[in-house]
Parts: sequence; structure tokens; C-alpha cells
Amino acid sequence: MRYELASYEPADREAYLGLLHDAWGERTMTPEEFDWWFGRNPAGSLMSVARIEGRIVGVAGHSLFRMVLEGEERLASFSVHATTVASARGQGIFAELERKHEREATERGAAVVLAFASAPTAPIFLGPLGWTEIGKLRVWARPLLSQAAAPADSAPFDEAGDTAAGWVDHVVRDATYLNWRFVDSPRGYRAVRADGGHAVVGRTRYRGIETAVLADLVGASRDLLRRAIAVAQGRLLIALPAPAEQRLFLSMGFLPAPYTLHLMGKPLAGSLSADPRAWRFTLGDTDFF
Repeated sequence: MRYELASYEPADREAYLGLLHDAWGERTMTPEEFDWWFGRNPAGSLMSVARIEGRIVGVAGHSLFRMVLEGEERLASFSVHATTVASARGQGIFAELERKHEREATERGAAVVLAFASAPTAPIFLGPLGWTEIGKLRVWARPLLSQAAAPADSAPFDEAGDTAAGWVDHVVRDATYLNWRFVDSPRGYRAVRADGGHAVVGRTRYRGIETAVLADLVGASRDLLRRAIAVAQGRLLIALPAPAEQRLFLSMGFLPAPYTLHLMGKPLAGSLSADPRAWRFTLGDTDFF
């Protein structure tokens, strides 16, 4: 059957949430998370739906973020929260939703489009959509002892500039972004701070295991990482250490885990580095942690 694409409207909210729940089950977004993620992102969002005979059969979003790319602050667009109902797959709906968002992101001035692709979407990104594989980023993990979590810092971030200014290509971490992404989030992140740095810890359920997530870490030090471990809740703590941080993480009981994030992208205006060493991400840069 022929499908039609349209930009998201508030009346589509229930159907969008329903498709996400059908695809992801208990790990899906709550309605509160949906409104926060798409409605309050300070850099903006792109959202679209696909309909067959009036019924929504596909949904997709892009989240816009300010990034430092090759030393210059630019806008980037991340493909997020997309799915198609099983009965409508094989018709190219996901690819067409992505093409629509690539055009709209270009009109907004985005320099690149990026994604942490899932197994079903990776061949579509790399095939029909013409994206480039950047690499697979290894997640690390360490067990957590059963103990009461230490107190966290609930104060808003007040940094005037980018706290990660010394990193290679990365999402800009100023107070506006950090407060939206972590402090205002309904996901219940817990933050700790030290001179010149911060850590943010979240929580998820992964493969049936209560898992703590080191969502952000800037200014990595033994003391800061120790404090992040102390506020973590779950049986495991997972993280995405940068290569220069891996020795520190190893000394704190972390080991490489059998889980990777599949990073890929496409230039919209300018160039895109395919060298994974040119990029710096934490688990909080994804839409699913």
C-alpha cells in the first residue's frame, strides 16, 4: 500500500508513543520523557510520521545538538527514536523518513547527521542512505556492591562555557545543555561535581539486569570516578571511557564489555571524519541511556 509522510503534530503523540512501546517494551520512553526529549531540547527537534490509509505505521525523530566539529561550533542532527510497524516494513518507510529529516536538518544549518545505529537500521544507513561508518565504540562495565547510594548533587549547572572544550569533536556541554539533558530530565540522573569536572549517573534495565549508567564524565579523575561509583545504583555500572581514560577505568575495576555502540554519519554541509579517534562521546550522548 502507498504511504504518506507528514511532519509530527501533537495529535500524533499517542500513536508515536504506542509504536515506540511496541518496539522497545519496558525500555521505551515514558510520556514524560517524550515531552522532555522532543519538546524541550534547546537546540530543537525534527519529528515525522508515515501513514497508510490514515493510520500511523512509522515514526522517526532527529535531535539537534550544538557540537564542536573540527574545532568549530556547528549544528548537528542525530537520528533517534524511530520504528516502523512490522506489517509495513520492506517499503522503504524508514529510509524516506530519514531523507526527509536530512533535508530539514540541512535547511536548519546542520553540518552533519549522526546516529548510534541499531542492527536493523545500520544496513539502511550504510546502503540506501549513503552514510559512512565511523566505528564501534566499546562499552566498559564493572560490578557494583549492594550498598546504599551516596548523596548526589541536585544543584543546576551554572557553567558559562563548554566544560568539554578540550575534547575532540563533541557535543557542547554548557549549562543550557547540561541542565536540559540531566537536571531537568524525568529519568532521575544523579550528578557529582569536583573542581573542573562533573559526573552524571543514570539507571536502566539491560537484559534483565538493573544497570547504572555513567551518562557523562568531564574532567575524569580517580576521585570523581570514585564518587560516581558511590552514587550508582544497580548490579553493574557501564561507561564509555575515552582512550586516554581507559587506564584510569581499568584501575577502578572496569573491563571492556561485550557491547558496542555503532557510530555512523553523513556530511550535510562540509566534511565528516570517519576516524573514530576524532570523536568523543559518553553514554549520555545517546537517546537510549
